[in-house]
Amino acid sequence: MPSRRSHTKSRKGCLECKRRHVKCDEGIPKCSLCRKRKLECSYPPPNEDADSPQGSSINQDEVEGSATGELPQATRMMEARLFHQYMTSTYHTLAQDGLSANHLSVNIPRLATSFVYLLDGIHALSALHLASIETDNRVSWLDAALRYQSQACSGLGKVLADITTREYEPAFVTSIFIMLFAMGYRVISVDTKPPDPLSLVREIRTLISGPAMLFDKIVKGGFTAKLEHWMHVPDTKESLPDVTNTNTDTSADTNILFRLHANIITSLDRLHTTINTNKGPHHSAYQVTWQQLYQAIEPWPKIGPQGGPLAWPLFLSDEFFTLIQNGDWIARVLFLHYGTAMRLLCHRWYVRDWGRRLVLATLESLEDIPPEWVDTISWIRRAAERED
Repeated sequence: MPSRRSHTKSRKGCLECKRRHVKCDEGIPKCSLCRKRKLECSYPPPNEDADSPQGSSINQDEVEGSATGELPQATRMMEARLFHQYMTSTYHTLAQDGLSANHLSVNIPRLATSFVYLLDGIHALSALHLASIETDNRVSWLDAALRYQSQACSGLGKVLADITTREYEPAFVTSIFIMLFAMGYRVISVDTKPPDPLSLVREIRTLISGPAMLFDKIVKGGFTAKLEHWMHVPDTKESLPDVTNTNTDTSADTNILFRLHANIITSLDRLHTTINTNKGPHHSAYQVTWQQLYQAIEPWPKIGPQGGPLAWPLFLSDEFFTLIQNGDWIARVLFLHYGTAMRLLCHRWYVRDWGRRLVLATLESLEDIPPEWVDTISWIRRAAERED
């Protein structure tokens, strides 16, 4: 009598392999069969057995893993890959000239070993970074990124409800990672629907206010901070391609950014003249907003004490948002200059064409442009539509 063939089907395999009733090698982010067939590869939640008819019963391996406190193998492998990605690549993309990478590569990972929400934030940002690099596996990495982002937000939210000085620094870093993720996800995900510009910037303002509040607590806390001097370097600069590089394409891209910066400053100077001649009820709001925008852009490629264009939404008032919603042209033009300035950061993987998309989405809603703004709007449109 022939021996019965042993069961070879993976209990923790991907959904596609389970549907086909074939053994899955549980590769991350895609198993080898899905990669070979160019299929979408996703795994069931850790507490579900997709072999069951309802897809909700827990298999024996998961029960034993839960009893011993062990994570499923696929999850452990995923998190090892993500932490490796952070330590070898992602942290490099966050460091800027003049800002020591030591905090990003040593102190922050060390903090993450004690604060799980920071570890989740690292995993989320690393998965998003991988989604920007491995385009064939983009959807799988985005799925992982969203799961860890959700965990990071949930964990941070619980801490903020009753935060202690011990939590200031890990919460500060996590809130930065969450903000960068929220911005990066919009340019890396498959969703190409034009954003609602005002809602988008309101969201960024809210997200930036978190690290700003925590940073203030760290500075005024009177305790020994592990991240002391982080983001305190006055000469921090954007990490731009070297203009002396023999790669002519790289040098050309850098020169384009410098020309764009010069054009933005020139246009802002003209706008300031217009604001000075406008003595209406909103003159003060125009002046304050213009000054904050100018201070954010003018030092480039230095980031400046206000955090550069990335941090400008933090300083926007509700009055300014109301002016834009009411169709005020000076407020609109100021807002468009901000979107144009974000193109100066297009070399960052989590920014890319964020500014371009913001400007074009704003321009779509503009009708009957007043004659005094035609030239300015035309220049902004040309700057946004450039593909370089």
